[in-house]
Amino acid sequence: MGNDITTDLDRRYVSDWFWDLEMLAKAVGVATAELGEMIGAGCAPGAIYAFSREHGWWSALGGHRSGHAGPPPPGAECWFAPAAVWGLRRAVLARRQGASPEAAARLNQVLFEDEFVAALAQLPEARIAYADCFDASGVVAAAAGAQAAREWADWIKGGYAVCLRIFTADTCVRKESLAALLKRHIADPQSCPMTAAEALAACESLAQLMLPFAPWQRPLGTPGVTIDRLLADLALGREFPFASPAARSR
Repeated sequence: MGNDITTDLDRRYVSDWFWDLEMLAKAVGVATAELGEMIGAGCAPGAIYAFSREHGWWSALGGHRSGHAGPPPPGAECWFAPAAVWGLRRAVLARRQGASPEAAARLNQVLFEDEFVAALAQLPEARIAYADCFDASGVVAAAAGAQAAREWADWIKGGYAVCLRIFTADTCVRKESLAALLKRHIADPQSCPMTAAEALAACESLAQLMLPFAPWQRPLGTPGVTIDRLLADLALGREFPFASPAARSR
């Protein structure tokens, strides 16, 4: 499997965009053992991608590419999200002030939830992605707090680390909102009309937020069904997210 062309392309993508545990620890300024404690306590996600010769590729968004159920097997090679580094640095500051790893994780969560609720009110498209978070008059409702907690849980599970270059409440809301807008337009242009220029601008804004996704994930992931689809529909070329001759020839 290691000599398979697709696997080599997958490895290059993961190695280019994600870090091993030692690199993440250096970026945060702690020992790997302490970083492991902080991740275990929920300060940041664990492994985002993993590879084993027995089961192939695994990601936090979708599990094993081979269809094998469960988490990465013991001994798998693992990569972590650079997007977690700022939250981990905040957790380190909290620990220096006496907080336990669990308390530091809770501080990160509370900060995210507060900022998430505030971010909902700033973006009109948020009403598409998070309709249940608004009342009939379009004001952010009490349900937004519960949604914020769910979004934080999804971050800790690792799904957003597959998606976003930087994870904050603002990028979370903007990514989900822009993706929902584009998906609605693609599904029913009459009910969600956009000019070509508006669709292109939304694609550009979404692309600035998002990671390319691994080669096996992109076609059915948000970049494939929004950015790639709209560029094709508008006859405005294509993305080349994986810099290799094999990818460009597809």
